Amino acid sequence: MKPLLIFCALLLATQIVTAAGKAREAAPRLPTDLKIVDNIVFKQIGEKQLELMLFQPLVKKYEKAPLVVYIHGGGWGGGDRYKVLRQDVIGVIRSLSQAGFVCASVEYRLVDGKPTLAADAVADCKDALRFMVKHAQEYGIDTDRIGTFGSSAGGHLTLVTALGKDSDYPCDPAMEGPPAKVRCVAAFYPLVSFVDAECMKGGNFERPQRMIPLLGGLLTEKRELALKLSPIELLRADSPAVLVAHGDDDKVLSVHNAIALRDAAQAKGASVECIISKGAGHGFSGDAISPTIAEIDQQTTAFFLKHLADAKAP
Repeated sequence: MKPLLIFCALLLATQIVTAAGKAREAAPRLPTDLKIVDNIVFKQIGEKQLELMLFQPLVKKYEKAPLVVYIHGGGWGGGDRYKVLRQDVIGVIRSLSQAGFVCASVEYRLVDGKPTLAADAVADCKDALRFMVKHAQEYGIDTDRIGTFGSSAGGHLTLVTALGKDSDYPCDPAMEGPPAKVRCVAAFYPLVSFVDAECMKGGNFERPQRMIPLLGGLLTEKRELALKLSPIELLRADSPAVLVAHGDDDKVLSVHNAIALRDAAQAKGASVECIISKGAGHGFSGDAISPTIAEIDQQTTAFFLKHLADAKAP
């Protein structure tokens, strides 16, 4: 073989090995102690497929199991369903799986303002729940015992998904069927309002332009939409029970968000539990936070058990 051909062959082989190595690095390392079914397509928009990851119960305790659906963070414009593997999230999933729950981690169209907006992301999350309801028998789900869970941007989306009316968002007509009745919702360090200036202090939310990709325009132009995307505006006395957890040293989304949601819920007679972790930053970062991530996870698990594990096991 001529030297040039040998060189080209070696170069191609190196590129293939490098690409394979990168693919292995990019692939998530899924926990081996959980029963996981991945790559379930629940919705298609044009060429885009949205997928979810299902966590089946480790122990069968219910003929029809409670369901908790996790919604990932990432600033509305990043992240994927594998964010469920975060340290402050996967502990809750493990505990619920051991308690006989079905859990899922879902994806949504990432917001870019052209044309995907925050309302589209909400619609995708709602459609994920409606998909789970339509397939409840296949997955062994009790449609009367559904909770949602999310962190950061996903904390915002999980609240709107649980509190907002399906008709206020561009949900897929193909998903029409029995509604997903959410009984409780847990949100870690979420944004709770697009209209309360105090909630937006810190980070780049103080810049009016930050709302353009989320709302499709400035707040002054899109206030009606902003209200439909503001959890504190959606709360009612008969809303699902709420748990919110936040760090008091969060520089990305101020702890005022948790306090505002707690106060709004109390004022409206809604059920609310609020956890403030001292010394914790965004994502409960920090060396000596109190309560710790493990303690927050325990309280979150107890919250879901309280509101969803109220049927007799077989």
